[in-house]
Amino acid sequence: MGKLATLNGILKDEASQMKLNVVHLCSSVNAKTIDLALLKATSHTSHNPPSDKYVTFLQSTIDTCYGPDTVDAILHRLRVTTDVCVAAKCLILLHKMVKSESGYNGEDSLRNNINHLTLIYTQGGSNLKLNDLNVNSSRFTRELTPWVQWYKQYLDCYLSIAEVLGITPNIKEKNEDKRLETQRVSSYTMDCILKQIDFLVELFEHISDRPKAPQSKLNKIVIEMTELMVQDYFSAIRLMRIRFEELNVRVAKPNELVPVLEKLENCKEGLSEFSWRSKYLIADFWCLVSKLKDM
Repeated sequence: MGKLATLNGILKDEASQMKLNVVHLCSSVNAKTIDLALLKATSHTSHNPPSDKYVTFLQSTIDTCYGPDTVDAILHRLRVTTDVCVAAKCLILLHKMVKSESGYNGEDSLRNNINHLTLIYTQGGSNLKLNDLNVNSSRFTRELTPWVQWYKQYLDCYLSIAEVLGITPNIKEKNEDKRLETQRVSSYTMDCILKQIDFLVELFEHISDRPKAPQSKLNKIVIEMTELMVQDYFSAIRLMRIRFEELNVRVAKPNELVPVLEKLENCKEGLSEFSWRSKYLIADFWCLVSKLKDM
């Protein structure tokens, strides 16, 4: 980051701090603390993702009366900022806010988060809005910009899945998680399962179409985006596998799956980069895809 850009960022952060102090002269201590944590998490002067300290604090507000205000504040900061780094950090914060930290609870995991989820995405409409970003302020921002634009579209897809499936795609490799989800899916109609699979495949396509990795290997913001995306990818595999297995039990030859399986095959190469992270999960999934395709 150049000296001029650094100075500009410091001045913007200080101005935001002064504005916050004025706005909260008559506000509660909790409201001011939340806004201050948001400013610290999304500062102009750091090329790092939001600090775990501030992320954890902001996440802790979700199940309180301040939860909707926290999400609304992040969305507002995303809409008004022209700084690429700040926009990236806001998107990362929102992604972490909607991912259940308490574990998978089936439909209850979405029901418990309904207030803040509907602030971001509801009935097919997204409130994730990017301002006209100052792309050419540095080499770093030029490298980061396509990732921010892609990540915004990726989160739109992620949140649409949460709406269609009734859960956030955050299932872990636990027997109880799989049992709950399998039981839930077994009650669905064929059309419902196929619709859900279509949305999950869209997530695979978005991941496969991600931008090229920045030339700067130390771009920690992109590394954080990628890490969250990979977690979602593994969860989506588990969710899709449960649905494939349910269809395999019900139908001898599910012809409706052929176009979906072809789309998946087209994504396979773009997803191969992450195979080493969970070899058995990935191998078993693609074996199932091949089996269904050859039926």
